[in-house]
Amino acid sequence: MTRQGSRRANSVRLAGTGPVPPRPLFVDHELKADERRVGPHDHLTRAEVLALLPASLSWPSRDSKSDRDRGHMRLLNAARLLDWLADHPGDGWQERWRAAGADSGKEIVLAAVLGDDQSESQRNGLVAGLNCLMMGRIVLPGYAFLRGYKALRLFKDVQQTFPDGDLDTMRDHGTGLGMTPRHVDEGLRLISAMVLHTGRDLHELTAEDIFHVRALGRRLRGEAFIGTHTAWELLRGVGVIQSKETLEDALRFGQRPTAELVDAYNIQSTAIRNVLVRYLDERRPGVDYGSFRGLVRELVGVFWADIEAHHPGIDILRLPDDVVDGWKQRLVTYVHSKSGEVKERRGRIAVMMRVRGFYLDIQEWAHEDPFWAQWAVPSPITRGDGAGNHKIYKETTARMHQRVRERLPHLPLLVQTAERVHREAVALLEAACATPLNGVFEHDGTSYVRELLKVNQVPSRLDHGSPHVYIRAVGATGRRINQSLVEDDAFWSWAVIETLRHTGVRAEELTELTHLALVSYRLPETGEVVPLLQIVPSKSNEERLLLVSPELASVLATVIKRLRDANGGKIPLVARYDSHERVTGPLLPHLFQRRPYRQPQVMSEAAVKHRLDRTLEATGLRDQAGQPLTYTPHDFRRMFATEAVTGGLPVHIAARILGHKTLTTTQAYLAVFQDDLVRTYRGFLDRRRADRPQDEYREPTEQEWHDFQQHFELRKVSLGTCGRLYGTPCKHEHACIRFPVLQMDPRQRPRLLEIIQNLRERIREARANGWLGEVEGLQVSFDAAMAKLNNLKRAPTDGRPQLVDLGMPVFTDPAPLLQPGSGEPGYRP
Repeated sequence: MTRQGSRRANSVRLAGTGPVPPRPLFVDHELKADERRVGPHDHLTRAEVLALLPASLSWPSRDSKSDRDRGHMRLLNAARLLDWLADHPGDGWQERWRAAGADSGKEIVLAAVLGDDQSESQRNGLVAGLNCLMMGRIVLPGYAFLRGYKALRLFKDVQQTFPDGDLDTMRDHGTGLGMTPRHVDEGLRLISAMVLHTGRDLHELTAEDIFHVRALGRRLRGEAFIGTHTAWELLRGVGVIQSKETLEDALRFGQRPTAELVDAYNIQSTAIRNVLVRYLDERRPGVDYGSFRGLVRELVGVFWADIEAHHPGIDILRLPDDVVDGWKQRLVTYVHSKSGEVKERRGRIAVMMRVRGFYLDIQEWAHEDPFWAQWAVPSPITRGDGAGNHKIYKETTARMHQRVRERLPHLPLLVQTAERVHREAVALLEAACATPLNGVFEHDGTSYVRELLKVNQVPSRLDHGSPHVYIRAVGATGRRINQSLVEDDAFWSWAVIETLRHTGVRAEELTELTHLALVSYRLPETGEVVPLLQIVPSKSNEERLLLVSPELASVLATVIKRLRDANGGKIPLVARYDSHERVTGPLLPHLFQRRPYRQPQVMSEAAVKHRLDRTLEATGLRDQAGQPLTYTPHDFRRMFATEAVTGGLPVHIAARILGHKTLTTTQAYLAVFQDDLVRTYRGFLDRRRADRPQDEYREPTEQEWHDFQQHFELRKVSLGTCGRLYGTPCKHEHACIRFPVLQMDPRQRPRLLEIIQNLRERIREARANGWLGEVEGLQVSFDAAMAKLNNLKRAPTDGRPQLVDLGMPVFTDPAPLLQPGSGEPGYRP
């Protein structure tokens, strides 16, 4: 089934009402269908098979006795293999082949048929008979068998069965794309293996066969088999694959339908599944595709799929309290998909808020659309569940700042290492290029030999040469070094680090840089022309311009020159694939592009991260825990912001450069170091002193210093400490009980009670004699004294420990304190 056909099939299946299991992407192929593969002659008898084999195009002619003898020996060995297969159960030769375990490898077959008698002539004869059975499509070997078989002669025979002119057409097409003869042969060998594996002719192969062999290679060895991308291009050239896309482009799925994204989590309840799909369809137009996939993952995968996994059969949105509480507990942690390690989910509150938004949106929509009325239920996530979000945000910001503090001091070493590694790689490559093939040269105290791959040592390929330079240290038994690739990796590692640290752009924005992004601007005041770098909208859709510094201009000029030198004076036009939005952009002269499969491709964000990791390995940097120090492209963005602002750039200008909409976002990027804090505060003091009269900062005289010390001595009174400012007179004529800033000494509580009692008696005396003016003055002092007593009774709220007297209490009987004249609160004369 073609890629478009599989999508149409998915659309039909998704139109039903029941839950639909997700169809895996081509990158994760189901390989079980391989078991039903049989050849066109699977049910022939032994005699019919032996009669069919001599009709093969690769069969020896009968012109000479030696050819007739070779053909006779092939029939004898093919008959031995058929007899061996016949001893195993199965309906047809292919089932017997699998039952015998023949796909495990050539040596298994030879040992089973020959036993201990494995002379060279016996082995060669049996291999020839085995080739006959595979060429005749009696048995269809697996790809793993063919990889271990190393049947170059067999693959050549298969290629002779291609239609006339197709083999030359594929070779010419590959050469036109810049492939070397070696690369073309790698692709042809894989195509030959596909013919043997599928039992079909060349023009019967499909794109799905390429997808299948690529998925198998990734499953067996972590990457596609050698020649996979080349085979795709060769089949395109001969018209077998009707596509204008490269294999990388053909494997990319665009923005998938909402129903397909939801069905990836295999929701069991049909009703809930339909509600989720309809809700997400309503939300989809308002967010970008990357954010939408995150919403689907959290709402469907993290929330409802987890609810169903622990409570099968649930099909209502009104969840019991125990179900909700259990989900909240499980939400705290998650299992890492690769390592299996249980980690803390830092975004758990954000997940709960999205679930709360899901319920609240349904409640709001129910007023306008009757469909939502039946699903409008109270949200299981309350407003209080998001109370800790601010704390998590502060913790995240603190971790970001700590990363900057740990990594910014090591940035010069990282830059120096990138320059050194590239410089050494260039020097070694130049020394190797100046050495003839199989010649020995010495570089930096080590002897190397320049080698030529065996596949390029064929006389027909020697004239074409090789685009790569291979070397090996003399006496070393390890793998040869592709010095051309080493130098290319070192260059792009240097270019990535330099561009990131001079621009502060995101990794996505780095890969989007094109030659067209360099523009000139003429200053209106001076007429000076300055270079600017245009950053296309990415995360925040904020297009902006950066002033190109001389250092950044040198880096970009070096990148442009390298691309032009490698492509005939032009920068290739390449379409960039956006892995977040799942769309392919137009053809543009991208700056960060390479040729992994003989066709230029824009670097991915993963490739940018890989460049950083390779350089960090060369530095040997370690963190405080002794682990290798890691950098991410976003670390350079934070370091750029920190260096810019601490260097004097206003924060609002930094926000414009970084493309932030608010200053709050930029301020979260700024990690303040202690020395920067001290230096900034001292600069503030210096500026303030410059604006104040100089007399205020002269050295004090001895008399002034004595008066200043005497001031603090005079502030000490019997009830505590007076809080009046230096140089100010006492405004209460030493009636300290009235002063609001009098700091009472708790040990003077008995003295305060005596003052309160005395004031009560004096107030009664003044009222009895009619001294109303005296009563008013005494009442002010009494109110102030009562306030001081109440302050002593209240526990401190500023974190200071409360003084507790563990000795004998002053009053043993609290009852008299409530009576008039007792000196306690509650009584007012």
